[in-house]
Amino acid sequence: MPSGPRHRAGPVVRLCAAQYIRMSTDHQEYSPVLQRQAIAEYARAHNIHVVTDYEDAGISGLTFRQRPALVQLLLDVENPKRKFSKVLVFDVSRWGRFQDVDEAAFYEYACRRAGVEVIYVAESFANDGSPATSVIKALKRAMAAEFSREMSRKVFLGQCLNAQRGFHAGGPPGYGLQRILLDGKREQRRPLGQYEYKSVQTDRVVIAPAPATEASLVRKMYEWYATQPVTGAGIARRLNEFGLRNRHGRPWQAQNIRRILRSEAYIGTNVYSRTSSKLDGKWEQVPQHDWIRVEDAFEPVVERRVFASVQKRMNSARRKPTREEILDGLHKVIRRAGELNQATLRRYRSAPSVEQVMREFGSLYDAYEAVGYVPKLAPERSANRHAERKIEQQVSQVAIQTLQSHGHEVRYEKHTSTFCVDNWLRLNLAVRSPWLIGGHLPYWVARWPDSFPVDFLVYGRIERAGTDLLDFHIFPRGSLVPGAFTVVCRHGQTHFGMYQRPDLRSLLAIAERVPLAITPVDGTTGSGQ
Repeated sequence: MPSGPRHRAGPVVRLCAAQYIRMSTDHQEYSPVLQRQAIAEYARAHNIHVVTDYEDAGISGLTFRQRPALVQLLLDVENPKRKFSKVLVFDVSRWGRFQDVDEAAFYEYACRRAGVEVIYVAESFANDGSPATSVIKALKRAMAAEFSREMSRKVFLGQCLNAQRGFHAGGPPGYGLQRILLDGKREQRRPLGQYEYKSVQTDRVVIAPAPATEASLVRKMYEWYATQPVTGAGIARRLNEFGLRNRHGRPWQAQNIRRILRSEAYIGTNVYSRTSSKLDGKWEQVPQHDWIRVEDAFEPVVERRVFASVQKRMNSARRKPTREEILDGLHKVIRRAGELNQATLRRYRSAPSVEQVMREFGSLYDAYEAVGYVPKLAPERSANRHAERKIEQQVSQVAIQTLQSHGHEVRYEKHTSTFCVDNWLRLNLAVRSPWLIGGHLPYWVARWPDSFPVDFLVYGRIERAGTDLLDFHIFPRGSLVPGAFTVVCRHGQTHFGMYQRPDLRSLLAIAERVPLAITPVDGTTGSGQ
């Protein structure tokens, strides 16, 4: 009897999946090779074809923003044309060690909402959405987060122990210092260059004075500051004039000098844990009594006596004097020098600084009035300067109101005529009348500030003792030589036409853009005569 027709079984449909690999530095058992092997075995056993690979190598699982592969995976999941319907991951900890366990759940839910299932191939539970599975996953996520917290605590304690033993705990050494590699017996092996690090676990790193040239220059900085009436900006200017550059080949800045003068590393003291950032959190200042400080940890560069003298002066300069103290200091200068001006204030170390006077009174002329001093200036020059300051204040008020009306946050510093826009753009305003050649030919001169950083110099021109603004020049950083007087306009013709503006409307456009460093244009600057 003939048999009926046979029904052939249809072809087995293979599922397509993407695999996500993350390798951090916390444990060798999670190597990419091991993860790929486990995922491949699971895929073969369940007839799954891996078509796409995402890998974050050597990246912590604490945050989402620093994991480009996971970011791309979640973007591709939302694409209707994706070629996979599952994501294979080794285990819950490879998906992330987020400190907020709900964050890990949210990213998994984003995949499931788009129709993509996340499978943890090395876990004992099936990711089927059952109540038991949800509880286990929540527990696993909490354990992964706790593992990161525990590792962070152990690493920090280990670094503190190394610092207490006098070893370098990380970070680049300062100018005039170098890192020395020691073996397990604390015997010196060799100096470490930039981007060189120890590779043997038992090795240690200490700090030592750099070659003679750098160490000698550091000692000279301390000597100048301890014995001469010079500031950090003055030392930086002096070094740049000598043609000396820092370790990176760049000109010296005042903040570089101040950082060197404050560092206890130059007297051989190892200081650690002044700032702290735990679990990818923001950096915070640690109270000084919680710092780890080990004296005589390594060979000093400068004498303690000189260092103490420098710290005493810096602390005195850092303390804001009262109005009465400033007035008393100005009276003392007048009695000693018979006159009062910027030069005499800078000459006497015990006198209040020009910056302190301008910060307290707004200008030197207001300070002159407060102490009853009549400056020894030509009446015409005094009138010109008074007109310049008055118009500067008027322009500042209008500019600030206009920027604020367009939604910008503006903070004005009266003592430097500088306003900061949205906490990133710094504009310095200067309104100047002309100098005279031979008593009758006017020319206007600008000076880029070198004692504080700015992004743009807004330079307004007026006639002598005039009240009407002729025009503005908006100079970007790099267009003028810092600290030097540069001729802007002479014989009725500007030397900087590309920066000339009839008004300040362009400031609104500048405020909407991130400032860029401008390369000086050859032949655009000239020194005043």
